[in-house]
Amino acid sequence: MIRNPTSLGAVVADSQILANRYPYICLTFVVLLVNGIFYLPFLSNGTVDQLFRYWDGPNYLLVAKTLYSIPADHPLSPYTVPSYFAAHLPLYPFAIKLFSVFGYPVAMLLTTTAFTVGATLVFYTLLKENNWVSNPLWSTVISLFIPARYLIYHTVGATEAPFIFFICLSLLFYFRERYFLSFLFGGFAGITRITGILLGIGYLVDLLIKRRWKVIPLLGLIGSPLFLTFVFYHFHYGDFFAYLKVNASESNKLFRFDPFLILKSYASTGNTHAAEFYLYLYAVYGIGTALLWKVNRTLCWAIAPFFLFNCFVFHQDLARYFIPLAPFSLVIAFDKVLHTRAALWLFLPVVALTYIYAWGMIPHNLCVDWVYNNLDIFLE
Repeated sequence: MIRNPTSLGAVVADSQILANRYPYICLTFVVLLVNGIFYLPFLSNGTVDQLFRYWDGPNYLLVAKTLYSIPADHPLSPYTVPSYFAAHLPLYPFAIKLFSVFGYPVAMLLTTTAFTVGATLVFYTLLKENNWVSNPLWSTVISLFIPARYLIYHTVGATEAPFIFFICLSLLFYFRERYFLSFLFGGFAGITRITGILLGIGYLVDLLIKRRWKVIPLLGLIGSPLFLTFVFYHFHYGDFFAYLKVNASESNKLFRFDPFLILKSYASTGNTHAAEFYLYLYAVYGIGTALLWKVNRTLCWAIAPFFLFNCFVFHQDLARYFIPLAPFSLVIAFDKVLHTRAALWLFLPVVALTYIYAWGMIPHNLCVDWVYNNLDIFLE
């Protein structure tokens, strides 16, 4: 029987061959398609400014424009004071600056998309080289939608995509035993989001177990970029610990020494739905992190400090803090579940619901229009 070349089966088969031959090109196309679909409604109905106004995008735009030389009467002054921006570490806004020829708001989205492409390709390489999943290409595609919040944060102004990019790049070179590059990229993760330095804890444990004594001193590279950033803060803000001062303030105290406090707080007030949500959040990511022990112990050591840190985070948006763990504690750890026939059949419906969820979230976390209009003028 001659196969109809226009049949759906033939198209699928040809697509698989193309993907296997040119995975990096195909994954780049997938990322651009995923982000492009997300942007489409905003471009078509004239509300693209909502993408620029989505927090914390405006904060990073201001830092990118001023490089921390923020005047007292800055456009976001109705929200906060200049010293607050010490909490926004430099790598992501500096990257926006590189694309600023396109205008800062567009540059922000281009930067996020570029880092999403990079994170996706490096994650695929990490999976392929270490045989942690049954189908690295498919797992990489899935990772763009798990969790659903990540669809938002790899399309707007946010640090999740660059952070995952540097975490994956650090792990990739660590498993290649190219420690200098691994720790250097871990340091870049630390000036994207400060929790990047937690990689050093996992690496230290692994190196001690493996008795790689000569490598251990190189771990200082992970903390060096953050140290230099704090030195800059010392001269710019007059406070070496300006970053910590912002995040340790009573109004913004994210870290508490009482574990699971956000869960206990909602449970003690009878907020059943929120308490149960946080319970499942800890449980799913906790189980996933533990499952990494059977996948690869070194990987488990590297990811476990991030999970343990989040157990002490007190913030109603704790789900966002878990996003960087998702490629490992959800996609890799639950590979057998995600590759079942039921999961494959449900993939497209779940993706559709994820877009509906993400699109619906955007209008509810925006910088007010008149403040953003002032910022937009300031950025010109």
